Amino acid sequence: MTHISREEVSHIVADLEHRFIAHDTYLELRDQVDDILYRRNAHTAAGRTTAQRGIVVIGNAGAGKSFGIEHLLQKHPHLAYGKPYNQALTVRLASEATIKGVGLDTLEAYGYESKGARTGHSIWRQVMRQARSHKTLFLHFDEAQHILRTKSKSEFDQVMLVWKSCLEYAEWPVSLILSGTCELLDLINRDEQLSRRFEPVHLAPMSYAAHGHEVMGVLDAYLDAAKLSRGKTLETSTFVRRLLHAARYEFGSKIGLIISAIKLALRDETQTLEQSHFAGAYRKQKRCVDALNPFIAENFRSIKTGQLLSGAELEIAPAIKRGAA
Repeated sequence: MTHISREEVSHIVADLEHRFIAHDTYLELRDQVDDILYRRNAHTAAGRTTAQRGIVVIGNAGAGKSFGIEHLLQKHPHLAYGKPYNQALTVRLASEATIKGVGLDTLEAYGYESKGARTGHSIWRQVMRQARSHKTLFLHFDEAQHILRTKSKSEFDQVMLVWKSCLEYAEWPVSLILSGTCELLDLINRDEQLSRRFEPVHLAPMSYAAHGHEVMGVLDAYLDAAKLSRGKTLETSTFVRRLLHAARYEFGSKIGLIISAIKLALRDETQTLEQSHFAGAYRKQKRCVDALNPFIAENFRSIKTGQLLSGAELEIAPAIKRGAA
């Protein structure tokens, strides 16, 4: 392999991070979006304005929810995602989100500056005016569980009311896509009226039995893009099991580990990706000792890959000798 600079490696990795691999749950989500969109178009063509439905997308951290939804909205042939048209818009919720704060963030995403002190009601009324002005069809609220967690009943009811109002706004109803952890669905189910308006899509954890055969296909797609070949140490079913366990059986985390391992291989200027590169990527991510590295340890299934490590489990960083200035 010819010499490749760090800058060139960074460009390759950036391209890999931008790639998207469709999977069954993504196709299910796409079908849900299509159904809402085309049904709305049919009503509009007939001169009708009807209440809209929403989608709640749930999954563990690392499942790939945010990336999948944004990819779908960006690539949809009948949606103009983001500025300047804003037919579909994403707003990420902060951990201490309030209904007023989310409204202000949504206005900011539209490029609308809200001046002066305003009530939550007036802010969301302006949000819906912006939605009508921009012909917004979908509002995507990412990490939506934050706005419902540890709220009083009155605050919780206010959130439910705002979401219902978005779906039913007489002049321009908007479909909502709410994404978050599995906790989000439990919270929405506390309001029967709202839960009936949403269709759930679950990015469930992978398993070797159901998804093991797909792993090599995904890996090869990224290797082809990076112009690398698959090493012999990756040819075993044990490697696939190690990769799934290291990724906590989450699709997005699996992709992240593959890209990190490819990055190390490119920096090593080798043409072949091996299990040792995955071990190095995991070590860099967790700073763990080899005994707790699922790509090295014999009994890798006993390693709790989703937990932070204690001091005794952390790898001691080698001392760096610095020359005189």
